[in-house]
Amino acid sequence: MKVFSYTEVESVEGSAGDFSVRLVKKPRYVIQEKCTGCGVCQEYCPVKIPDAFNQEISKNKAIHIHFAQAIPLIAYISKECLYLKEKKCGICENVCENKAIDFTQKPEKVDIKVGAIILSTGFEPFDAKLLSEYGYGKYKNVVTSMDYERILSSTGPYEGEVKRTSDLKHPKKIAWIQCVGSRSVQKPANSYCSSVCCTYTQKQVILTKDHIPNAECVIFHNDIRSYGKDFERFYQRTTNLSDVRFIRSYVTISREDKSTGNIFIRYSTPDKGVVEEEFEMVVLSVGLDHPKEAKTIADKFGIELNNYNFANVDFATPVETSKKGIFVSGSFISPMDIPQAVYTASSASAKSGELLSKRRGKLSTKRVYPLEKDVTKEEPRVGVFICACGANIGRVVNIKEVAEYAKTLPHVTYVQTQLFSCSTESAKQITDAIKEHNLNRVIVAACTPRTHEPTFRDSLREAGLNQYYVDMANIREHCSWVHSKDKDSATKKA
Repeated sequence: MKVFSYTEVESVEGSAGDFSVRLVKKPRYVIQEKCTGCGVCQEYCPVKIPDAFNQEISKNKAIHIHFAQAIPLIAYISKECLYLKEKKCGICENVCENKAIDFTQKPEKVDIKVGAIILSTGFEPFDAKLLSEYGYGKYKNVVTSMDYERILSSTGPYEGEVKRTSDLKHPKKIAWIQCVGSRSVQKPANSYCSSVCCTYTQKQVILTKDHIPNAECVIFHNDIRSYGKDFERFYQRTTNLSDVRFIRSYVTISREDKSTGNIFIRYSTPDKGVVEEEFEMVVLSVGLDHPKEAKTIADKFGIELNNYNFANVDFATPVETSKKGIFVSGSFISPMDIPQAVYTASSASAKSGELLSKRRGKLSTKRVYPLEKDVTKEEPRVGVFICACGANIGRVVNIKEVAEYAKTLPHVTYVQTQLFSCSTESAKQITDAIKEHNLNRVIVAACTPRTHEPTFRDSLREAGLNQYYVDMANIREHCSWVHSKDKDSATKKA
């Protein structure tokens, strides 16, 4: 498999089984083969820019890695770079020990031949600024669900702490407004249901109560649509939480308190009529829009779109587009959640395989691992890798404290903490550490072995070590999840 990152499709010609695709690799001004993702260049870069990945709530540098699990995990330089704009600075070039900075890079055209194409373009969140009645962009403490998702994340602008963007205080009373941009006959909103908003709102409420147990959460809705397997139970779990209210009413944001930044919402009740209530933060549960470049994509690939500018697919096989050999998966079909997107991807992959069945096995090469070395007579040299799992473990378990403790254990030679041990780059780090420190045993403190043990076994095989010399300590399910309210006990147990 070959991955072209930071690349766009310029043109597509041909037919099913024989497509000619022209790609344009955009210059990242970083030599991919030399960059190690160490982050030194980002540390020294003087130019701060809005961080698009964090919804522009926080700042990033002109040279940066887009996000923690990016593939490949290497930096790129944005157009705000002083050197690109004014031929000034060049600090990153001087501090990079591997000489990976290359300001001479130009767009590069690459022609490839493929038999089938799968379009997985994703979606565009509805732009809440188009509905002025909600005050998004006007009131600082009115945020979208995408903003709030990043606020909740351990890799987000506030490292997983729930804070208001106006004054960085912890809000104790939060409102969610559902169906923003969906289920409305008035433009620019969409008339369809986006299918995921009810459930992701409930998820955000549950996580908020986990972060701030005494928070009061209010969800304003038209009706609740628990779309998906077992999502009704998710809704029931949310309703059983303390200080959580579901109110069925259309709402308007009436005003902002200038002194506190609090937001006032007007809504109707069966007994008191229209009432006004004050909230410290308001989250707009925005719907899912078609991809921004949907029409351009359709013209480029020669496929048809439906009335909502999603891909026009066959009802019986909803991954087939109007052009043979071009398939679609995920929310370019229609708004959908992650599980549904995954099985449409599997379906599109299967249909591609069916189309190209005559070529099966002719282009693949057998993976070759290094010879396995015999370590049975060596003293144990144990490497311990401790995963933060984003917020799942790191928010509860003190990872640094666990790492320091691991260093005191017998035969432990090397200890490393990782943000996501299951990521491609982290798995490579394990392989490299085995080679560099001559490790012959590996412990990965992370999640359940049922999920990622095969990944870590593969890391050992890549290093020439017997794959069964790895063991896992489940500090997520057994520590951080069951002791989420008692960080000290969770850390001690880990």
